[in-house]
Amino acid sequence: MEGRRHDSTLLRESKLMKYMEERASIFDGFSKNGADGYRSALLKLMSSVREAVEWQFGSMKSLWAFIDFNKSLRLRQSPIGKYMLVNMLLTNCHCCYNGGNQISAFFGLAPPSLDAYLAK
Repeated sequence: MEGRRHDSTLLRESKLMKYMEERASIFDGFSKNGADGYRSALLKLMSSVREAVEWQFGSMKSLWAFIDFNKSLRLRQSPIGKYMLVNMLLTNCHCCYNGGNQISAFFGLAPPSLDAYLAK
């Protein structure tokens, strides 16, 4: 999926809803939509996590200019998924080596040492 797109577009194109509907029985006994209060709290929590995911992509793009999607990557002409995995690995290594980043600070978590991260 190329470039910046709205979450609902990505959700529709991923076919995740169909996948989840086919496996709806795993949610038996759980509230799917929840009460309004629960839903509001969940949306607020997910919004902050979504922002942290955006920070990670921003970090990747600033550290590794090659991954700037619009300039260098072409859908169906490049192994974009593999590039993303390698860039994410290198970004995580950068975080571990430097003792953290904006995301680890936001969640109040210290990253493992680089040796410990790569050993897993």
